[in-house]
Amino acid sequence: MKGLKMMKNDICCHTIENEYISVTVMNMGAALVSFVDKKSGIDIVLGFDSYEGYLDQQGSYMGATIGRCANRIANGCFVLNGKEYHLSKNSFPHSLHGGYDNFSFKIFDMKKEKNAVLFTYYSKDHEEGYPGNLRLEVEYRLENHSLVYTFKGISDQDTIMNITNHSYFNLNGKGDILSHELKINTDRVALNDEHALATEKIIHVKDTAFDYQNFHQIGERLKIGHENLLDGYDHNYVFENTDIKEMAALKNDHMLLQVTSDLLDMHLYTANHLNGTLKGKNNQVYQKYAGICFECQYYPNAINYAHVSKPVLVANQPMTHFIRYTLKEIS
Repeated sequence: MKGLKMMKNDICCHTIENEYISVTVMNMGAALVSFVDKKSGIDIVLGFDSYEGYLDQQGSYMGATIGRCANRIANGCFVLNGKEYHLSKNSFPHSLHGGYDNFSFKIFDMKKEKNAVLFTYYSKDHEEGYPGNLRLEVEYRLENHSLVYTFKGISDQDTIMNITNHSYFNLNGKGDILSHELKINTDRVALNDEHALATEKIIHVKDTAFDYQNFHQIGERLKIGHENLLDGYDHNYVFENTDIKEMAALKNDHMLLQVTSDLLDMHLYTANHLNGTLKGKNNQVYQKYAGICFECQYYPNAINYAHVSKPVLVANQPMTHFIRYTLKEIS
C-alpha cells in the first residue's frame, strides 16, 4: 500500500520499507496505516483504503497516535499543582483518549527520512482543557524486523501526557483474532468500573480468563469468562516500571509479533465495539474481535490515583518513550 486513495489536500501518506517489512504512515493522527510482512504479503493492521474511512471511523482510533492523555480520566477532571482542570466527557462520564478534539484527527507536520518518518504537532495551552503549550514528536523507524514507535513531548508548563499508538493487529490480515495465541508477561491486571475505567483494584491473573503468562488461544480464554470481562478485553495489565521489557507476544501458525516498551503498563483491547458497520481495507467488514490493540501507556486515570506512577510532564523537561513491534516468521 503506497498511500491512501483519494487523498484530501493536506492529508498525505508515506511508505518506508526494508528487506522484511513495509510500513505506511499518515500525517492525520500520525497514524499507522499499514504494516506489511513482505514475505507473505500480509498487512497485519486494520485500517481503511481512503481518508474518508479515517474521518468516519466511529471512534475506533485505528492506527492513531492517542493524546494528550490516552485512556480514561475519571469524570473528565484532575488536579495538578493545586489547580483543577476540566476535560471533555466524550465517554460519559469520563474523558477518553484526549477528548473530542483529540490527536487522532490532527494534521501533524511530516519529515521523511530513508528508514523513518518524523511527525510533529503543537498542542496549544488549554486544548481540550489540558494546561501548557506542548510540542509532540512522533517517529516511526524501521530496524530490521522491527517497527519502532517513539514519542517525545516537551511543554512550557507542567501538564499531563500519556501517549500511545492505537493500532489493531491481526496476523491473518482478515477474519478475527480468536484463534491467535497471546502471551502477556505480567501476573497483574486492573479491574474496571461499569464505564470501563480501570479502578485501583488489581488482581493476580493466575487461573482466570486474564491469565496469559504462557501462550493461550484468545478464544479459549474468553470462554472461561469473568464478571469483569463483559464482551472482551478492555483492561490494563500492570507492570509499573520503565524497564525495557517484552510486554506481550501474539502468534498464529506462521507469524510472531513481539511488543516491547519502556512504558509502564499495557492496555489490552480486543475490538469489542466493532459491530459490522465499518468497511475497512479490501472491503472487509470489521466485526467484534477483528483485531487486538496493545496500548502501552501509563496506568489509566493515573493522575487521580495515589499508588501508581503519574504521567506528569514537568515544564521544559522532555519525556520520551518507545514501543517496538517486532514481526518474525515462524518456521
